[in-house]
Amino acid sequence: MSDQAVTNFTAIEDPPEIQQANPIHAEGATAYGYERPIVAGLSSYGWAAAAMIELLGEQWLDFGWADLALRRPVFAGDRLTTTATLTGDGRCHYVQVNEAGKATVEGDAGLGLAPFNHEWQLPTRRDPVPPADVRPLLLPEQAPVGEDYPPMAADLSLERTRWWSAGRLGDHHPRYHDGDHPRAHPSWVPGQMTPLIRHSYRFAAGIHTTGRVQYLAPMRAPMTVTVAGRWIANEERKGRWWSTSDAVFLGPDG
Repeated sequence: MSDQAVTNFTAIEDPPEIQQANPIHAEGATAYGYERPIVAGLSSYGWAAAAMIELLGEQWLDFGWADLALRRPVFAGDRLTTTATLTGDGRCHYVQVNEAGKATVEGDAGLGLAPFNHEWQLPTRRDPVPPADVRPLLLPEQAPVGEDYPPMAADLSLERTRWWSAGRLGDHHPRYHDGDHPRAHPSWVPGQMTPLIRHSYRFAAGIHTTGRVQYLAPMRAPMTVTVAGRWIANEERKGRWWSTSDAVFLGPDG
């Protein structure tokens, strides 16, 4: 067994639905100081995940964890190389770099329960509700810290599962496409956090900077997943607002 895995992907632009929802993924990115639209951070994590799976095996998708720090923007067309290296005890460290050798995503991953698993502050409100008819504009300083989000039902249909992997990431691995019950791509989980906010609120723009994920059971299509979250913290640092949320993902059996 090798102690290292290396994977390569070329970043592709976000689909229209993502560009329309967040201006930093579209032409509006220049107004926020970016030279051109940046690719969603969950996509960068998704491309990095291929190296983790190659090193730790598909069991990581069933019962494993990852943390991630998004170091710098990724643009469509960037050639990304992820190197995952075993560090012991079923864990690895991974680094994704662009063609200039600059780190774009970095973190650790492992099998079983994460060392941070006891830190979650999970919501008690877990029954999904329809999207709000009227979604108020949420300014950065108005985040309802300490409150649960209105939970949402997320459609993990066969079509959506295959589209997420192929259409969003250009990842055509058979695990996400073949058979009657393909796996959900690991990036699908962090990818639901922004939709969870937009389920009830409107906001101008935002980016992911860090994240933690704990996979507890196999997630295979088709199924409806309840996503329930809690707003943990919100603070201003050097003129920018930083917000933290935790969430739990529930299958139809609860």
